[in-house]
Amino acid sequence: MSAPEDSRDFPERGQEVTRLSIFTDAAFAFATALLAISIDDIPSTYLELTAALKDGPAFVASLAILLLYWRAHQSWSKRFGLEDLGSVLLTFGLVTVVMIYVYPLKIMFGAAFHHMSGGWLPLDFSLQSADDFRGLLTIYGTGFVVLNALVAALYFQAWRQRDALGMSRSERIDCFYEAAAWLFVGSFGVFSIVLAWALPGPQLQWAAWVYVLLAVAGPVISKTQSRLGRRRLAAGR
Repeated sequence: MSAPEDSRDFPERGQEVTRLSIFTDAAFAFATALLAISIDDIPSTYLELTAALKDGPAFVASLAILLLYWRAHQSWSKRFGLEDLGSVLLTFGLVTVVMIYVYPLKIMFGAAFHHMSGGWLPLDFSLQSADDFRGLLTIYGTGFVVLNALVAALYFQAWRQRDALGMSRSERIDCFYEAAAWLFVGSFGVFSIVLAWALPGPQLQWAAWVYVLLAVAGPVISKTQSRLGRRRLAAGR
């Protein structure tokens, strides 16, 4: 998500490193460690090493998703510097969901790379039926929706305190649209869950590939934010 093109330079109010930001960074670092190869499974042979390295693509993709939400919180924290009760609770909620989300996240990417590689990349997780896959999609989709909703809620929390923060008109508009954009991204998780329970078994995989559409939706969302922001600013003049 991005600010309107004519109002990108907003003040950074969170200049100091706080306990909340330190806690959040540590929590995301720990979640990243959970994605990595377990210390109890250190390869002892060349074959075990090559098998472990095949887990790399799923790890890298999962890490990229975690970094996306870590960066989202970091940007919000630097921009607004809020540490009120509501912001703290929302941050704790974000961290909690991230810690729960890591395993479904890696399983989903593992399944995707396993499928795309024709089984060459490993998947240490078995599904016994189509309903098991529907359940996995539902768990993953729910986590995806909640994560995006929490980031959106952080921006709404800042927007609610727009007067106290001294936001300019352009920043208020951008803050509101930023929250709306995160909610829109989260709606892809809802769409995936609906498809998971609506599609028959042979077409069930399309419920998972819904998230690929975000690669196209992301730039569209940014351009729409910029266009709407400029229009609202022009209307207010």
